[in-house]
Amino acid sequence: MYPGQRSSDKGAPALSVNAPRGPSDWRLGLTDIDQTPWATFSRYAVAILSVVAALFASKASVEYLNIEPYVSLFLCAIMFAAWFGGLGPGLVSTALAGLAFEYFVASPMNSFEIDAHQIPRLSLFVITALFVNWIAAAQRKATRSLELSRRDLLAGLERQKRTEARLMRSEMYLAEAQRLSQTGSFGWTVTTGDISWSEQTYRIFECDPATTPTLEFVLQRMHPEDREFVQQILEQASRDGVDFDHEARLVMPGGAVKYIRALAHAVKDGPDGLEFIGAVTDLTAAKQAEAALNDAHADLAHATRVITLGELTSSIAHEVNQPLAAIMSNGEACLRWLDRGAAGLEQARRSVEWIVKDVSRAADVIGRVRALARKTDSERSLFDVNEVVNEARMLMRRELSSKQITLRTELATDPLIVRADRVQLQQVVINLVMNGIEAMQPVTDRPRELLIRSQRSFDADQAILIMADCGVGFSDEHAERLFTAFFTTKSTGLGLGLSICRSIVEAHGGKLSACRNAGPGATFQFTLPLHEDVGRAQ
Repeated sequence: MYPGQRSSDKGAPALSVNAPRGPSDWRLGLTDIDQTPWATFSRYAVAILSVVAALFASKASVEYLNIEPYVSLFLCAIMFAAWFGGLGPGLVSTALAGLAFEYFVASPMNSFEIDAHQIPRLSLFVITALFVNWIAAAQRKATRSLELSRRDLLAGLERQKRTEARLMRSEMYLAEAQRLSQTGSFGWTVTTGDISWSEQTYRIFECDPATTPTLEFVLQRMHPEDREFVQQILEQASRDGVDFDHEARLVMPGGAVKYIRALAHAVKDGPDGLEFIGAVTDLTAAKQAEAALNDAHADLAHATRVITLGELTSSIAHEVNQPLAAIMSNGEACLRWLDRGAAGLEQARRSVEWIVKDVSRAADVIGRVRALARKTDSERSLFDVNEVVNEARMLMRRELSSKQITLRTELATDPLIVRADRVQLQQVVINLVMNGIEAMQPVTDRPRELLIRSQRSFDADQAILIMADCGVGFSDEHAERLFTAFFTTKSTGLGLGLSICRSIVEAHGGKLSACRNAGPGATFQFTLPLHEDVGRAQ
């Protein structure tokens, strides 16, 4: 059953804004009716009319039936008046009946004079009338109290049905919400070890709802690598009475692995009682989506590196050709020195050393290119940020020269050691240099100069790398969108370079930003956390 289905309300009693809500409301309704002026007048009018009717009935009986039922009819009138109107109207009817009895029955008849011999008779009648009045009024009060109690009971039952219906709907909504959010609830009483699960929690752990959950069962479901970690958290939470929040893996009976997050709040019940109320969320789908996103990001970053290599082809070829040409010339020189015999051995040896050096230089260039083109997982190591700048400068030297751009570096004298992926950081530097080169292409009225500066932050816990150009810069309109994927101001650009650079820097715990220069051009800056040992040493 889903929220919003009307069929769930069929068993619930109808709600009415005018319906009484409780015992006091029922009594208030009856009291309001009884105390209206018309109701009060009618009760006393009935009391008077009942005595008058009894009097006329008695006279008719005397005249036509030769009997005198004054006492019995008066008592009936008093009883009726007290039952209908209560004690007050009953007393009025008692007084009227007493006067009528004294006038029409007691001697002398048809007179209000009281004979001393009639006083006991009149007193007995009054006492009897008062007793009848009290009995009838008490019966009326008891009857009305019983009616109020019955109505209160019905109202209570109706309220209970409404409460049960609302509770059932709330439970249905909660169960459906837990199913949709993949979140189950649980309770854990530490003192007794009792654990209670919601229906969704049973689904997450993939066990029969008839199973009684225990701490041993929970630990058994945990991944072997996470079991000890989870056990330590639970022991510490139960010992110290503190909240806990952790992620772990579950191993299902079929071998499938689930990622979950469990968080709970500690509630103390008395000096020794401790209970945890919490929730467990299935993170498997989110983890799988995150892994797929990381794979897509890696593919995108690799594609960008390949595109960058395509743009640097001529520079790379130049870097490789230089040591190859040197190798060839040194090899020829070596042969000439060898032709001279023993006198040229020292010079030949020096030529061979130069050849080895040039071969190593060419191998370094090819190694950097292969590293940049490889599609491999991130491998972080310790290195100096200045080394990456120098490597990128070597790769970009031909490109800078062909575009008539001067690269000026102001690198920190102290090493800026970071733990990062060398290839990814090299990609960031090359991309930012390429952006500076392209930004300065339209410039013809001033020197084209690109500055790269490295320095340590004021608090000495971050390495800062700054790249400033004197190009065309960017407008305020584009400032907020520079790092948005697929946004570009270049006609041939893909709009991915800066977005990927920011992702790489943020993945390493840093921050990439850009600002307009006071003069022409723009400045890009990114920070990386220095390695802890280096930061403390400084």
